[in-house]
Order: sequence, then structure tokens, then C-alpha cells
Amino acid sequence: MNNKWTSSIAFISVLAIHAGAIGLAVWAPAPKTEELVLPTVQGILIPAPPAETVQTPSAKKTPPPVEPTPPEPEKPKPKPKKPEPKPKPKPKPEPLPEAPPSEKAITQEESPPEEDSAPPPPPPPVATPTAEENDSMGAPVTPPREDAHQLNNPRPAYPALSRRLREQGIVLLEILILPDGTVGEVKIKESSGFKRLDDTAVKAVKQWKYTPARRGNEPIAYWYLQPLEFSLR
Repeated sequence: MNNKWTSSIAFISVLAIHAGAIGLAVWAPAPKTEELVLPTVQGILIPAPPAETVQTPSAKKTPPPVEPTPPEPEKPKPKPKKPEPKPKPKPKPEPLPEAPPSEKAITQEESPPEEDSAPPPPPPPVATPTAEENDSMGAPVTPPREDAHQLNNPRPAYPALSRRLREQGIVLLEILILPDGTVGEVKIKESSGFKRLDDTAVKAVKQWKYTPARRGNEPIAYWYLQPLEFSLR
């Protein structure tokens, strides 16, 4: 009986000890534990570089082939003109004997200028005799004359400007005198040195009348040298 009591007390003691140990474990404050705080590291997100897009070279457009322009047809070369036949030289008339200077034709005294008269109508064309005809054996040739009293050839009017400028000189004219005594053509063989005087002499002589040259009793055309002097005295 004592052994059972002793066993029961020992059993309860053990239970009490265990219960106390458990209660102590439960109700005792838990030891403080230090918390380890790790520093926060914030990372910066760097964007990745954009991938290089490799552009594939587009196929170049091939220009359409240019059609070559056809060459222009060559223009026909002009045919060379045939050289025109040279005109036959006019036969030379009688030699030109220089007329003796007459008082009327040479000396020009200071006088008021005369009014220009209307030029005579052009003479009818007359065939100029050939040198062979003039030099042919036959009657002698008498040269023309302009100093006959019945002709009354007007003296050339001295140009007023030439008189003011004291222009003087001798004009030698080559004149074709027709069989009717009129002047057919006038050329200046030697100039006076002043165009005004030359033109005045030509204009005056074209109005003159001559005694025509003659072969025997027949009047003929004749080239004649006529001097005209313009002098201020």
C-alpha cells in the first residue's frame, strides 16, 4: 500500500515538474534577437541601345534605255556656181587730147553764186566708136571744141562755202562728147583736192554743149579732157 502511494506521489511530482517546465517555457519572455537590416540597393535600368536596323539597299531603278536620235540627213551641198563670163572690155575711143584751157572754163572770179538749173534729160545711148575705127585709115579726126561763141556754156558757180574757206584748185575731167555735141559721160581724172569743187565742175559740164569731133565731115563720139580751174582773185 505504501509502495503504491509512493509511486503515485513520484508520478505526480514528475508531472508537476514537467508542467512547470512547460509553463515556464510558454510564459517566459522570448530573448530579443537583433534584426539584420540589409541596405537596399536600387538598381538603375539602363535601356539597351536600339538595334541598328540594317537597311537593305533597295534595288536601284534602272533608267529606261535612251533611244539614240537618228542623225540628221546631210544637206545637199550647193553646186558651185559657174563663173560668169567676164564682160568684154569696151573699145577705147579716140585718144584724149587735153583741151586748151579757155578763159570761160578755167578762171572763176568771185561772183554771186548762180541758181542751179534743172539737169537736162539723159541723152539717148550712142554706140562708142572703137579704137580701130578712130585709128582707121581715112579722113583726119578733128577734136571737139567748147569755146565756140555760139555755144554760151555757163560758167560753174563758185560754191559759197568754198569761197568762204578759200578753197581753190584745178579739176581735170574726162568727158565723152556725143556726135550731137552733148555730154554723154563725165569722169574725174584729177581732183582739185576739194569735193565741193569737183562736184560743181561735173554738174556744170554735164550741161555744156560742144562742137563734136569729126572725121572728115562726119561727127563722131569722142573722149575729151576738160580742165576747170577754181581760183579766187
